[in-house]
Amino acid sequence: MSRRILNISVRVVDPANTVVDLEGAIDLQNSHGLRTTLFERLHATSRTLALNMTGIRYVDSSGIATLVELLKEAKRLQRDFVLFGLGKAVYDVLKLTNLLGIFHVTDTEEQALSGQ
Repeated sequence: MSRRILNISVRVVDPANTVVDLEGAIDLQNSHGLRTTLFERLHATSRTLALNMTGIRYVDSSGIATLVELLKEAKRLQRDFVLFGLGKAVYDVLKLTNLLGIFHVTDTEEQALSGQ
C-alpha cells in the first residue's frame, strides 16, 4: 500500500482565529500527527479553529476519530471548531457515518470565521 501524504499549514488570522489548511489524505499513518497539531492550535486559539478541507481527497476512520476528538475538546474549552470546503469524499464519509450534523460545516473560510 502506498503512503498517503498530508500537508498541514497553519495560519493565525488574528489572536482569536486560526485556520488550518489541509491537503492530501487523512489516514491511520498521519492522523496522530494531525491530532497533535490540531490540539496544539485549538489550545492556542481563543475563539475559532477552522479546518480548510478543500484539499482533502480521502479520510478514513482514524481521521474521523481525530475530528470527533477535536470537536469534543473544542466544546470542553468553549471554542468553535468549524470545517469548511468539504469535498465530495469527506462530505460522503461524514454523511454515511451520521456525523455530518454534529460538525459546524460552512462553504467558505469567511463563513467559518464569522460564525455563520
